[in-house]
Parts: sequence; structure tokens; C-alpha cells
Amino acid sequence: MLCEEAEGLFDAYLADALKDDVLDDVERHLAGCSRCSAKLREAEQLLRETGSVLKWALPAAGFEDRVRERVAGAAIKPAQTWGEIMREQWERAPWWMISAAVHAVILMLMTVITVATANKRKDDIVITTDLAKKKEPEYDEKKIRDIFRNTKEVEAEEIVENPVFVHEEVEVTDHFETENDMDTHTARGQEDAISDIPLGGTGVVGNIGVGGGGAGCFGYRTGGGRRRAVAKFGGSRASESAVNAALRWLAKHQDPDGSWKTKDLDGSHIVDPGVTGLACLAFLGAGHTERAGHYRGNVNASLAWIKKNQNQNGMIGTQFKEHWHPGNAYHHAICGLALAEAYGMARNPDTGKCAQAAIDYSINEHQVDYGGWRYNPKSGQDVSVTGWFVMQLKSAKIAGLKVDGKSFSGAINFLDKMTTKPGEVAGDEYGGRVGYTSKSSLSVNTTGIGVLCRLFLGFKRGDPNVIGGAEYMMENLPKWEEGAHGGVSGGQRQFFFYYYYYGTLAMFQIGGKYWQAWNGAMRDMLIQHQRRGGDEDGSWDPIGACGKMGGRAYTTAVGALCLEVYYRYLPVAGGR
Repeated sequence: MLCEEAEGLFDAYLADALKDDVLDDVERHLAGCSRCSAKLREAEQLLRETGSVLKWALPAAGFEDRVRERVAGAAIKPAQTWGEIMREQWERAPWWMISAAVHAVILMLMTVITVATANKRKDDIVITTDLAKKKEPEYDEKKIRDIFRNTKEVEAEEIVENPVFVHEEVEVTDHFETENDMDTHTARGQEDAISDIPLGGTGVVGNIGVGGGGAGCFGYRTGGGRRRAVAKFGGSRASESAVNAALRWLAKHQDPDGSWKTKDLDGSHIVDPGVTGLACLAFLGAGHTERAGHYRGNVNASLAWIKKNQNQNGMIGTQFKEHWHPGNAYHHAICGLALAEAYGMARNPDTGKCAQAAIDYSINEHQVDYGGWRYNPKSGQDVSVTGWFVMQLKSAKIAGLKVDGKSFSGAINFLDKMTTKPGEVAGDEYGGRVGYTSKSSLSVNTTGIGVLCRLFLGFKRGDPNVIGGAEYMMENLPKWEEGAHGGVSGGQRQFFFYYYYYGTLAMFQIGGKYWQAWNGAMRDMLIQHQRRGGDEDGSWDPIGACGKMGGRAYTTAVGALCLEVYYRYLPVAGGR
């Protein structure tokens, strides 16, 4: 026997509880192991010293025998059946529980009987709804343009009290719409986009689009949100019909390579990139994206062409020189704006990558330090080119792309230098008029650009320079007659649609009496002068210097953008 085994039996040994054979083994081990003998003596000494304590814990004499007799004499109770168990529990249950169970059983039986004996309807009428997309009806250019269908009362041949609706199986698609019919891929962008403009002498807060839904945040461009915006902000069935007709014309005249060939569409110059960017923006403005919309194919084709004409440094349209001056800044900024809005609405990673490259070029390689932009990189500043770059960067910021705040600070710094103060110009009590490259070259065209830039850069609609510019434009409401809007050099060059575009966006953001007066003139003028019939149906004739240069595709794209104003961008918070 090992020491460990012997030590484990010491308690039983001292209690005289070992069997004879085990007791003999322990005693033989103790006789030959002085170590275990010493430990046993220590245990005996401890037992004597604590005997009075341990005595009560030991079982009384005969305890073991009594336990054995009771176990041997106990009868094994047979196992109960499930029925016996339930009967025993039922006898023990209180009366109220038995009553509740009986009533529950009766109620269930009555329900089953009622359902089983209900009269079946013999003449149910099944109404089926076709969820599949129906073929678009043939376009009738002579029909009054109205994309809102008029409701019509129809008398039913038979009144159906309990119609049964059955949805037939159709092809599964990943195109879904929200509760207000907006496509889930249509994004409004980040309403709280921050420009990181440092607070300084201009006093402009750093939040682009002051308050909740700031100026420039993408609006509700489709579905129920679009219809409500049209009704709320002064659009009409006719204005929406005009947009629809313009988009149809643009889609019909898009080149197979995805661009619009201006020389083939009544233009005097090849300015394909800029016009392609504007046409793409017109489709985006009406809710058509890379992922959804009737014209998503046109959007994808135009964006593919733009990406194809982007250099490695991010510049777009290098090979298309702008013939009235050296450089291609307009091409780049307009196409960059289209890329930014397209990414903000559809989240195509490749489009986002190209949009970011265009942004980085605009800020790091083209913008004058602490200033604006002009035709060539870092070669000067003018309000016209600067306006397009501000729109590109603002939409990029809303879309969640990375835009360095210094670009916005530079734009504000340049605009301040171009903006008149009250009384600085004869007959001008408000100030806020904006020049082209200096205050001496001011016009309503550049004033519209300057006002919109201020609103998109965070100035409030009540800012003196904003109100001053609005008052100046109120004296020059949109008119179709040539010579109605003074351009550069004493009005010798006119910029009709260019002025309509920026003036419309600016006045919409300002709201109130300014928007009411401007909207009535702009909306009705464009609807009245849109071409009807023939190959030009849905387009606008190219008038003014820019119109003659960019051709019918230019004026049609810009005209559509003007009439999309009600839902293209959200207005400054505060309502109308």
C-alpha cells in the first residue's frame, strides 16, 4: 500500500470503520513506514483534543443497521400513467381554474362551428392587377402635353361589396420605391454637409446650406415628392409636360457614343463636353440615374463618354478647346458637376472615383490660391467660370465626396471683390450687383451667378448682397425678345438661357415676392416658346450668344433644368 492510500484511510481507521482485510493492509504499512506512523499519531492527538466537538457529529450506535432495514423493507411504488397523473392534478386544482378551462373549451367549440357553417359566397368577383411595366404609349406631338393623368369617373356595371385582389406573378426586379414613390436609389445627399469654411472677415458660417435642408441639397426628384414640390413651389402640369418633352428630344438626339454633337444640332462651335454635361444634368434633375428611371440608359451613356474624356490628373475635356478663349474650364466644371450629382444619386463607386478626381483637379491644380477660377489653371478669375466650379464642389460636398474647405473660402473672397456696395453704382440703392472680372463689368447675368454662389456657400436669403442682387434681377425678368438682358460690352453679346438658368436657381432659393415674379415670367415664357411638332418637338431654338454657340442641345438642356427647379435642389430652410 502506498503512503497516499494509507493517509486517505486514517479517518476511517481512527473511527474503527475499516473492514478486516483493509485494516490489516493499513497496519502492515504503518509498521513499515515511520512517516505515516508519525502522521497517524498526530491525527490521534488532534482527535483526542477535539473529541468533545466531534463526538456529536458521529452517527449513533446502530444507525447504519436501521438505515439498511428501512431501505430493504420499503415497497417500490409502481409508475403512474399519464391519465392517473392528470386525474390527480385535476382533483387538486382549485374550482376557479376548472371553471375557466371549461369555458375556454366551450368558446373554442362555438368558434369552430361558426366558421364551418358560414355561407360561402357564390358570386365572388376577382379583380387582378398587373404589376408588370406596361409598354409606353406612342408619343403624340399634337396631344396636349400633360404627364399628370386626369381622373375620370367610371360607372361600375356591378357593385362589388367584397372584391378579391389577386396579384399576378411578374418578373422580379431590384427597383423599389419608397412610401412617397421615390426610387430608393435617388439620394438627396447629406443635408448637413459641412464646407469647413473658416470663420473670418466674411462672417459666413461653415455650414453649407444653412439650417436643416440647406440650399443646394438634392431635392425630391421623382414620384410623390416631385409632384408635391411642383404644386408647392409654382410649377404646373404644363411645366412638367415641357420637361418631359425636352428630355424626349435630348434622348432622341444623343449620339451613339453617348455625347451630343453640337455642330450637328444647330451649334456654331464644337462644345460637346459642356453640352453633354448639361444634358446629363437635365436627366438627373428629373430623377433618372445610372440605376433607375426611363432614361437611365442615356445617363449611363453620357457618363461613360465623360469618363472616357477625363485625363489621369482628373481634368475633363482637354482635347476640346473652347474657341472663344483658350482653355476648357467650362467643360471640366460642368462635367464634374454631372459626375458629382450622378454619384450622389446612385452611389456608383466608379462614378464616385471619377468625380473625386475632378474635384481634386479643380481645387489643387486649377483654382487661384485664395480666389476663383478662369479658363486655364491658375491663370486668373472670372465670375462666370467660378460659378460652375462652385456648383461642382457644392454638389460634391452634398454627395459625400471630399472637398477642401479652402476652395469655398477662395470663392467667397473673390465674390466679395466683385460685388458692389449700396450707392457704388449710379441709381443702385441696394448694392449686391456682381461684375465679371471687375465691378466695372457687372451685368444681370453675372449678378445671378454671384447671388446663387452666395446662397450655396452659406449666406442667408436675407443677406444685403443677396437682396441687392435680387432687386437688380427683378428689373430684368425673363423675356424672349432679343436685347432684353444686358450682357458684356453694352449688351452687344446676350446670354439668354445662361441668365435664365442662374437667375432661376437664385430666385427660387430667395423665395417670396422675388420668386413669384420670376417664376411666372420664366415658366410661362419657356412653355410658350418650346417647339411643337417635327424633329424639333420639345426643344428650344438656340438664341443669344451661348445658344448659337452650343446649339439646340444646349438651349434644350438648360431650358429643362430651369423647369426642374421646383424639385432639383431643396430650398433654404424656412419655406416659401
